[in-house]
Amino acid sequence: MVEFIDNLTQLLASLYGCVLSGVFYLRSRRQPYFLLCCFYGCFGLGLLYWLLYTLLVTDTPPLFYVSDIGWISCFLFLLLLQNSLADKEERTLRSRAPWLAVVIEIPLTAYFISIGDALYNLIVGTLMAAMLWFAIRGLAWQSKQPEPDCGKRFFHFVMIGYIVLENCLWLSSYPWVSDTLTNPYFWFDFAVTASLFALFPAVRKAVHT
Repeated sequence: MVEFIDNLTQLLASLYGCVLSGVFYLRSRRQPYFLLCCFYGCFGLGLLYWLLYTLLVTDTPPLFYVSDIGWISCFLFLLLLQNSLADKEERTLRSRAPWLAVVIEIPLTAYFISIGDALYNLIVGTLMAAMLWFAIRGLAWQSKQPEPDCGKRFFHFVMIGYIVLENCLWLSSYPWVSDTLTNPYFWFDFAVTASLFALFPAVRKAVHT
């Protein structure tokens, strides 16, 4: 029951984000809103398939199932969103700070590959490293500015929070402890849902500042 409520709440958060970002895109025609709408849409579709699968099928899902494609797609759109919000000068920034993303994600990806599907975890690990790289680079760039862009800095912090929570979620899912709130997996997943809600206002601030 807890898992169902968890997944349903996250699905509603995705629907909320998809509708709002879609409306804002139709009004402003700003690319970041379109990419954010695609992110929410792919995330929600992957989650909807997973929710229906867990309700209708009791067997273990096959490796690299349909939801994986949706989630990989949503990460790609999120990466494109980060790139669209980056200043031209920011993209050429030379800093050691973004390498922290590689240091963090390589051992995590190696661990996930050792206990799960190699192809899926390799793809997701690469995308996570790239998104974390962009977010850290963005913060490093803002720290060098005489008047930092508060909106973009907030967006980068939300992105880092989302990536960290996703990794914590995956770590807590091995092994599965229980189907109750004593399982830390659910608390991390609820936090991921909160970060989904935070992503839309973060993008809005980044676009309009």
